[in-house]
Amino acid sequence: MNVLLLDRLKKEYEVKQLNIGKDAVLSKKGMRFETAAYDVKGLGHLCTMSMKAMMGLMKMETAVLTAQEKDLPLFNLDRIVAMGKNTQLVEFYDSQIKPLSQEAYDGFMKIKETSEKFEDYVSTERWYDSILYPFTYGQKSGKGKAFDTVCERYIEEYLKQAKEAEKCDPAKKQEKISAFAQELVSQGGPAVDQFKKLFGEETARRIVLKHMYGADL
Repeated sequence: MNVLLLDRLKKEYEVKQLNIGKDAVLSKKGMRFETAAYDVKGLGHLCTMSMKAMMGLMKMETAVLTAQEKDLPLFNLDRIVAMGKNTQLVEFYDSQIKPLSQEAYDGFMKIKETSEKFEDYVSTERWYDSILYPFTYGQKSGKGKAFDTVCERYIEEYLKQAKEAEKCDPAKKQEKISAFAQELVSQGGPAVDQFKKLFGEETARRIVLKHMYGADL
């Protein structure tokens, strides 16, 4: 899934991997995390993360794409494989300076409505629910190839909209993204909470703010 997004971005943009030092590989309690951060020239910041645990019986991939130079939503992909069962999340968060256009909204919603359905993923209530767009996709017990197709469709739509979206002030856009990241560290989320338990507050803060969302510490 992460490779799908990274390879597709490389076809459209100049993508440069950033040096994140020792944070590139972190291991504890049988869990290994591999993280990479990239500058996507003309669009924004990309972070990919993979995790393996239980001798490979549990795996997770996460990709976060923040459009700092175009006024688009924050784009998040998550794939979790546990005991042979797949869960796919494709999430969009309102991080724009201006409201999302109806045309853009409809483009994403069409993908959600026409994508293959399996079993709805239902999460507990979270502080960010109010800025999570309804065209977010969440299904479990599906097959990896089917989920790859869903991801590809959302990626193509996002990149299509990136070409059409107006440029915005990167500093103002980053303020919105950074505010979201700060709240994520402060109020928590499933992955952030796990990181805090494993590696402590300081490391979790650095991973989330700097590497995931391209924000200053």
